[in-house]
Formats: sequence, C-alpha cells, structure tokens
Amino acid sequence: MSALAYWRRHLALASAVIVTVAFGVGSATAVYAVVDAVIVRALPVRDPERLVWMWNARVERDRAPFSALDLADYRDQNTVLEGLAPFVNWTANLTASGDAERLEGIRVDPAFFDLLGVRPAFGRTIAPADAHSQVAVLTQRLWRRRFGEDRQIVGRQVSLNGAAYTVIGVLPSGFSFPFRDAEIAVPLSIDTDPRRPDRGAGFLRVVARLKPDVPFERAKTNLDTIGARLRHEYPDTNAKKLGVNLFPLDREIVGDARALLLTLLGAVGLLLLVACANIANLLLASLSFRRREFSVRAALGATRARMATQVLGEIAMLVAVGGAAGVGLGRVLAHVLVWWGGSTLPRLDDIGLTPRVVVFAVVATASAALACAVLPAWLFSNASAAGLSGESRTSSGTALQARLRRGFVTIQIASALMLLVATLLTIRSFNRLQRVNPGFDGRNVLAVQLALPTARYAKPSDIIAFADMLRENVAVLPGVREVSAISLLPLAGLLSTQDYRVIGQPAPPPNDIPQAHYRIAMPGYFRVMGIPLQGREFDDTDRETTRRVAVVSRMLAGRIRPDGSPIGEHIVVGSDTLEVIGVCDDVKQFSLDAEPTADLYVPLRQMPAGQAQFLAARMYWVIRTGVDPMAVADTVRNQVRRLDKNVATSSTRGMTEILTVSIGSRRFNAHLIEIAGVSTLLLALIGIYSVTSLSTRRRTREIGIRIALGARQGQVVRSVLRAEWTAVAVGLSIGAIGSLAVARMLASVLFASGGVDVAMIAAALMALAAAAAVASYLPARRAARIDPLTALRE
Repeated sequence: MSALAYWRRHLALASAVIVTVAFGVGSATAVYAVVDAVIVRALPVRDPERLVWMWNARVERDRAPFSALDLADYRDQNTVLEGLAPFVNWTANLTASGDAERLEGIRVDPAFFDLLGVRPAFGRTIAPADAHSQVAVLTQRLWRRRFGEDRQIVGRQVSLNGAAYTVIGVLPSGFSFPFRDAEIAVPLSIDTDPRRPDRGAGFLRVVARLKPDVPFERAKTNLDTIGARLRHEYPDTNAKKLGVNLFPLDREIVGDARALLLTLLGAVGLLLLVACANIANLLLASLSFRRREFSVRAALGATRARMATQVLGEIAMLVAVGGAAGVGLGRVLAHVLVWWGGSTLPRLDDIGLTPRVVVFAVVATASAALACAVLPAWLFSNASAAGLSGESRTSSGTALQARLRRGFVTIQIASALMLLVATLLTIRSFNRLQRVNPGFDGRNVLAVQLALPTARYAKPSDIIAFADMLRENVAVLPGVREVSAISLLPLAGLLSTQDYRVIGQPAPPPNDIPQAHYRIAMPGYFRVMGIPLQGREFDDTDRETTRRVAVVSRMLAGRIRPDGSPIGEHIVVGSDTLEVIGVCDDVKQFSLDAEPTADLYVPLRQMPAGQAQFLAARMYWVIRTGVDPMAVADTVRNQVRRLDKNVATSSTRGMTEILTVSIGSRRFNAHLIEIAGVSTLLLALIGIYSVTSLSTRRRTREIGIRIALGARQGQVVRSVLRAEWTAVAVGLSIGAIGSLAVARMLASVLFASGGVDVAMIAAALMALAAAAAVASYLPARRAARIDPLTALRE
C-alpha cells in the first residue's frame, strides 16, 4: 500500500499531523525571521564584527560623548584602532515639497562611510572631499516614504533647514545608523564648530574599527591608558572622565530587543518540541493498530530495513507537507509580527524568507521529521511473524511502545510547565511595569513636537517671540484648557545634563561634580502635565531681567538639602546662580523601568543663549484639553503653519499614547510569549487527550473483559489513569526543576520579575496537573462505560 493511499484512508490523523507540524514550524520560522533580521543578519558593512561604538566613560554614566580635543588625542595616540569617525545628532526641516517635515538625521565625519565600508544602493556616499559641501545621503526608508522610490533623486536639491543640499546617494536596504531613527546624513565639519576649542564640551559620538586580531580587552586597555594621561594633563576638564567603553556596534543598535527576542525564540523552540512529541505519540499509538500488518509483511519476507523505510516514508511525507505549509505560514506570521510590533524593533525594513531563514525552516522541518519518525519506524520495523498469533500485549515491543509514549507525555508536560511559568512571570512583570507611576497625568494631554529652522530662530529672543504667539493662538482654540512647552518631553529618550554646585556646601572634588538633567519650560508646564509641585512654578514674571529661578525634582531636592526643603536655596549652573522656588515629583524621563533622575527645570525666558539651538531643534508643546486630545491636533498644526510654514510639526500624539509606545517592545514580547505559552499548553493537553484516547481504544478488548468479569467503572478509570499519570507526574517534576532555571534566566530580562517565585511555580504546576487530569479523565471515563459485548466482538 502506498503512503498516499494509506493516508487517504486515515485523513483525520494525517490532517492532525500536517496541521501540528505547520503550526510548529510556522511559528518557529516567523520568530526566527524576526530574529534573523534584528540580531543574526549582519549590517551591510565591511567586517562588522570589528566595528564598535566608542563612548567616553565618566563617573556619572558609562556612555558619554567626546570633546573634539579629546577625540583628536585618542585618534593620534592609540595603537589598536584602524580608524574612528565621529558623528552628532542632527535634525532638519525638509521643505522640498508639501508641508515641512522634521527629519531625524546625523552629521557624519567624511570618513564615516569609508570606515564602515558601506556601499550605496545607488549614487555614492559622503567622501573626504565633501567635508565642507552641502550634500546629503538618504536611507532606503526616507527614499521610499518621501520620494516615492524615484532613482532620479540623485543629483537633485532638497531644502534642509532653509539651505539647499544635493542628494548624492541612497543607502542599502538593511543599513541602520547608530541612531536608528536617523533617516539622512550630511557632512560634519568639526573645524568650524564653536565647541571645538573646549575640551570639556562633549558633543561627539564615535564609531571605531578595531585593527585585525585586536580583542576588545586589549583595545580598551590601550585607550584607557590614553584617558588616564589626559586626566593627569587636564584635571580641570577631564577629572570625571575615566577612559572609554567599547560596545559592538550591531548590539548597540539592537539594544534590549536582543535578549527579549532570544527568549521568545527559546519559547517557540519549546513549542516546536511539544508539537513533535505530540505527533510522535499520535503516530506510536496509531501504528500500534498496524502490528498485525507488519507481522504479515515480516512473514512474507519483508526485511526490517524495508519496513522502516516504508514507515519513514509515510511519516516524512506528512511532515514535508506540514513543513512546506509551515514555511508559507511563517512568512505570513512574520509580516504580521512586523505589522504588530515593527515600530518597537529595529532593522525590520526588509524582513522576509532570506536563504538563512529558509535553511532554518528546512532544518526545523527535518528535525521534526526525525523526532517524529525515527522511533516509530525503528520500533514497528521489528515486527515478527509471531505477532500473527495474537496481540502480544506482553511483548517487549509493546512494553517499549508504552514507555516511549509515556516519555513523550513527560516531555510535553515538562515543556508546557516551563513555558507556562515563563508566561506567568512575563504577565506579572508587564503588569507591574504598567502600574509604575510616570510622575505625570497624561490623560487629555496632546504632545506636539516642533522643529524651528535654526537659521531663523538662532537667538533666545526669536524662540520666545514665536512661543508667546503660538501659546496665545492655541490657548483660545475650542476644547483647549491650557498650553505650555518644554525642551525635552518625558519619555522622549533624549539627554541634556548640566553640572551644578550648591551654594553653602563644600565644593566637591573635580572628579565628583554632580550633574542634573536639564529642562527648559514655559509657565504652566507642571499644571498642564499634572505634575505635583510644592512651592510655585514659573510664571510670566520670571524674565531675563529678573532673578534666576529653578524648579527641582524630589531626587535633586534630596541632594541639595537632605534634611529639609531646598526652596530658597541657591545653586550654580554654568555662569548662573539659580534660586530654587519649587519641588516637583520625580518624572520618568527615559523609561518606566528607569530609576528616578535628578531633574532641573529653568524658565524659558531665562534660558542661556547656548541652549537656543538645542531648543529650536526640539521643542515639545503640551496642551491639556477638555475633549479627546487628537480632536484638536489638526487645528493646532494649522496654527503652527499660519505662524511659520517652515516650522515642522514632526509628531502629534496624546501623552497616553506616548506612554503606551514607551513600553511597546515589552508589550510585544509579552504578548508573543503569552501566545507561545498558551499554544504549548493546548498542544500538550490535546496530546494527552489524544494519546489516552488511542491507548484506551487499543485496550478495548481488555477493558471489555474486565467489565464482564465485574470490574467497576471507577476501577477501570483508575487503571487507565495510572499508566498516564506516571508520565504526567514525572513531567511535572522535571518541569518544576526547569522552571527554576527559567525564572532565574528571566530575572535579567523582565522588569521587577522578583526572581524565583516558588509559589507561582507551585500554582502553575497545580493548574497544569488539573488540566492534564481532565484531559486524561475524559477518554478514561468514556472507556469505562463501554458495552462489554461490543468490546468482546471487536
């Protein structure tokens, strides 16, 4: 009988195997496609393993930018780097066509692309000859989104911040800048930057390439030696600079997504393992009904190899069909994952069935085939003609079958328990993260990010005049209650710090001068954001000609005056002496799982002249409304355009949406692990139910005899369950031990996971045990109600 003919007669079993394989392989392929795009696939650069993001290590943080003079010394004195290329964050208002659009970009050293070894998709990249030219290179994302994939864009001019730049090339698909939101690059000229002579002015980020065969440890030691020398030679500016930190560039771009995705891949691997165990158990149970057939074949002279080949072929055909369906399903699911969580993950522009993903799918399918087919084929190819004399229920082969079935049930239960614990830990962690107080009330608050052309708004007075007019125009709009603005919005992910000194306290040593996170705010900011405040906040009387004032966060207040209120105290920031007039609650400035920060707020009208360019590039307006915030978004944008059509409105979102997006990657991974956990649990329970059903069906004659001899239903049920529950109990024991390891592993990935939670593991164990009991009890109870006469006739 051919394999096709056999499975035509057993369509239900064939369908179950195909669907299970497709589900397992498809899920694994989809997740691996994301892992491949985000983690495995190398950046399209030369020798990516030698590229590092080089940071200045300081006392207060391990990732700080370099000053131009320090960087020149590192470049000239090191013996471990093939080269280094600085860059700075940059924003530009694109006004080539349509409304002004704010672009995130970077200014790069002319050697940047040569150092990385990036080949453009077409055109060319920035070269040393472009150091003082106004040229631009676009990412694939910007080229597709704004210019409609027009290849004629090369050579054309676009307007960036009111200046004409010539587009010279488009970067390859899959390339990401060190700052993943950046969509455009223009040349950086350090020689003309006013911060260049100041050794204390850190503004340069750095990508470096290690020399061949130079390990990280040796490179760091060499560069730290240079840092120590600079610290000794320039104690006034370099006292807090400890040396350098080196991080692989690709891992820095990926960030936290790496650990979370690898955790998810492990979860899907468990799901595939349970699927394979499920299929193998089904096949073992179903093939046991064919023992007489194999005995006949053996009696007619069939060799064990021939029978094994037949069984392998029958099973492999189903697995192949299921694997092919799984590859197609995986492609669909991968795109669903990108649609669902793509905004939270980097490097997903060209996700798809790459050769590596296809190889993974083939290997996963082949592994599934081996896991599902080898044992049944080996076992049933050992049939002998003696099997014709009866069912041989006491034969070693039948006993081995039973042990294998119980072994597969053990694997299913253990895997399901580990993944169930991981799911519960993930859910609990995410719920705790959602309950974290961000420090503000984002309900009914609209956040609008503006980018003012720096050429027109170069002085504080220009920015203040624009801000006053916009506040007056927006405040009278229907539905608007109050309006304010700030230089950096909470959860915007940007950093601005200033050294400070408390008057009346001993001057700290040069290497221990404290820093505060620096914010410039308009009057009414704390009311609009619902940030609790003691003292008073800024008002229109806080002008450039009055005394300098500041509001500090509780964290900073505790540092200024540990034993009381800091209101009335004076601190020195730069060349200004500020009087503390208020203390506000701590606000989550970077993420909900971050520690509180020492925040310092100064009034807009008293901002230092050196902050004008920074504020113009990123000015966040917050608007409290009496209606849905998005209902007034278009009206606010129209007011901005009426005042100045060259001011770009780059982002318009409600603060509640910003909160949601800030935990988007964790939400995405939590939901996926939940789906994997529930799917694995269902597969395991279906497997137990199916195997118990087939097992009792095979014992129909035996059960009929027992009932005919007077056995009660309870005795029959206990007899059936005893065999299955041995395997379940072993699986629960192994799973409980594995769950301890899972909990420890997730402790470094999840927020406030709490480490090993024995009570949670016990609760998961009891829940799984109860579900397994129901799954095995139902077929056992049905078997106990069988008619003895019907059973004896089978």
